[in-house]
Amino acid sequence: MTNPYQAPADATIDSPSAAAASRPSLRLPRGSFGVWLSVYLYPLWLIGSFYMTWWIAWRLLGHRPRPSLDDPKSIGGVLDFLYYVPGILLVLMPILAPIGLASSFLFPFNVKRKTRCIWGTLLLALYISIGTTVIHTLRSDPDQVIQWWFD
Repeated sequence: MTNPYQAPADATIDSPSAAAASRPSLRLPRGSFGVWLSVYLYPLWLIGSFYMTWWIAWRLLGHRPRPSLDDPKSIGGVLDFLYYVPGILLVLMPILAPIGLASSFLFPFNVKRKTRCIWGTLLLALYISIGTTVIHTLRSDPDQVIQWWFD
């Protein structure tokens, strides 16, 4: 008598079993690595937008922008558009920061079941350290960039 649950002799070993095929995958669709990376690195986009706006204002003015003297809204040029980017990213923080945190557990690369927890923990720790560094930099405001932008 043959076992109905045993794979036929001609089945290949490399093919996934029915149980493995039915498991939900935490892998993102192909081609979504760029989207995942941009969402995951949201804290860097936020601080980068502040400093990029400040750097462009520095180039347009010919000197470092000074708080209360060089208003970012009145410098003109490309800054008329770029001035709003940090504000939009700041307003979207309550939405984008948790999505970036959750993206720690969605992998844009193939992860084996045994290492899924390790990768998730590493990506979560990296996201928290990036976020903490960005918040610390924004709060300390070493070159008064944030003070200049909010002025």
